[in-house]
Amino acid sequence: MPQGIGPIGIYHSHPFSSEIFHSHTDDSTLLSLSNQFSNCVSIVTNGKDINYYQMGKESKTIEINVKYIEPEIPKFLLILFDETLLIKINKSILNNVENVSNLKIRILNEVNNFLENIWSDLELFANYSKISENDVVTKYLVNNLKARPIQLKISAETKNKGKIQIVIDNDNESNIITDSIDNDYKYYRLDLNAKVPIYVSNDNKIFKDINNAIKTELLSNNILQKIYNCVIDYDKKIIITPDDFYLNFFGFYIRVLYFNKNELNEFEFSHRTFDLIYKFISLFNSLLNKELSNKFKSQIKTFFNDIKKISKKFSWHYEINKNY
Repeated sequence: MPQGIGPIGIYHSHPFSSEIFHSHTDDSTLLSLSNQFSNCVSIVTNGKDINYYQMGKESKTIEINVKYIEPEIPKFLLILFDETLLIKINKSILNNVENVSNLKIRILNEVNNFLENIWSDLELFANYSKISENDVVTKYLVNNLKARPIQLKISAETKNKGKIQIVIDNDNESNIITDSIDNDYKYYRLDLNAKVPIYVSNDNKIFKDINNAIKTELLSNNILQKIYNCVIDYDKKIIITPDDFYLNFFGFYIRVLYFNKNELNEFEFSHRTFDLIYKFISLFNSLLNKELSNKFKSQIKTFFNDIKKISKKFSWHYEINKNY
């Protein structure tokens, strides 16, 4: 995965047995996962005792001992993309929109094609100075989202060609154009604002090395998701994309989408977001009766404070405050 974040293993329980063992099915599952992610761990418990396994030599499962440590959380580059695009949509398409999701997907695909095509022309800036692709990332690494971000901008050369417009036409073709307003089309403003952390575990990397990680995280994991979850205001001719809210989960950041206008959240995101938050909250039920370090308690408090902040954007805000 582009940021080195992925599965570290599997776990399951034998709740009706005092015996802990690794079955042939467990062996096959661990082998399959280990072929993709080396050193994966398989954990089996009976509710009291826990055994740990890994794939050893000649595809044989072995039991291993474990040592608990608190890992160091890698720093990250904070990348900001903040640009406005004009989306030129054929009126005949707008007049016959039966499925808004299909239109969103067409917008999503055309924006993706556009950004893919100009990606090599995008430029990185820190404190108004351009960053070279051969610059080492070390001095730009940060550990919180309040730090000043690195800006990713469309180059002046591309912008000097005129107002960049993306065409969505009946023939399913898109072009970058600079002509005047055509009566057969309507223009919609699309403000794209994304701020993403790019975790870097090797301080000696140069920006050229992590170009694909920035591209994947920004396009696939942020901008395209926002467009798919956008709201099209046909009267004001704007495409409203959701904003990012980051939950601080023990030093890592989990992104939640929300709209600045609460009424849009009620319609678009409320139930889905509540399900997500509820799952996170339920993770802590097993910790209620355990003795925790002050640092651990502080991290949990930070996480719950973030949950309360984001919950104010949704209808279930009072339920969260009342129960948690």
